[in-house]
Amino acid sequence: MRRNQILLAICTISLLITSLQSLAQPSNRTSVPENIKLSSGTYMTQQAHNIISLSPSQNVLTLNDSSAVQPNKKENDWSVIIATVVSTLSLVISFAVAYTSNLRPANIQLCFGRSIIVFPILIDIPTSSGTIAGTGFNLPITFNNWSPQGGTIQRMRLVVRKHDRDDCYDMTWTTFVKIGSGGNFEDESLAQPISIKGVSSVSKIIRFDWTTAQGGTKFDVEAGNYDISIYGWTKNTQKPSLKYTQSFKIKDNDYEIFKDSVAANLVRSIWVSLNENEKPNQCLSKNNIDRLYSK
Repeated sequence: MRRNQILLAICTISLLITSLQSLAQPSNRTSVPENIKLSSGTYMTQQAHNIISLSPSQNVLTLNDSSAVQPNKKENDWSVIIATVVSTLSLVISFAVAYTSNLRPANIQLCFGRSIIVFPILIDIPTSSGTIAGTGFNLPITFNNWSPQGGTIQRMRLVVRKHDRDDCYDMTWTTFVKIGSGGNFEDESLAQPISIKGVSSVSKIIRFDWTTAQGGTKFDVEAGNYDISIYGWTKNTQKPSLKYTQSFKIKDNDYEIFKDSVAANLVRSIWVSLNENEKPNQCLSKNNIDRLYSK
């Protein structure tokens, strides 16, 4: 933003300078002093008592002699053309900078965090301690707006599909959550439109729920590869304005943890990397670090 403002100021100053230069160009008209009087001979009277004789070889400026005026006129014409071109370019650049700095509409993009958190949904029932009724997903998302104009995320949907199946589980957002002091996720607020100011970003952990009461069918968490797609609406349109797709893999040990939690009616989360190249913490030698990360 500051760089665009500096460029706009430079272009404005350049436009002002070139405009002043074009106005200050000298006139192409050459006037003949009144004290110069043409004579038929080779003499010219300059003053009453001083007579200056001119040799025939000397050039006398006459009204018909335009050889001295023509080069200056061409140079002045080129100066005016160059000044006009520079002024026009400066004006175009000034308008372009003004548009990108202040008038460009919101340009919101999104990206995921490094993990998706999968957990059983436990619903309390008055006649018992509770029962597992579905699967929840906590997804960290960052929204970026690179435009000076603000925008709004009106709603979000998450689609999850296992690679070897055709069924897609389409879920709407339910709540915004945060990590509490004990390390567990806590509800922050109901999911609602997110306002994003110009040239800023907003990070949220958004919860999506799939329950048999809402979707009708059961979401079976199994070991294997999954695809997830996030859809976002910035306007009240049928088609989404934003889309972001990623994949993750539930490993066998993560699946065992999830299955044991369901059997015990416990809400225990598994953190699954959203990048198949994501590595766990590891202790390596300096040579291995240089080989992995140095150019």
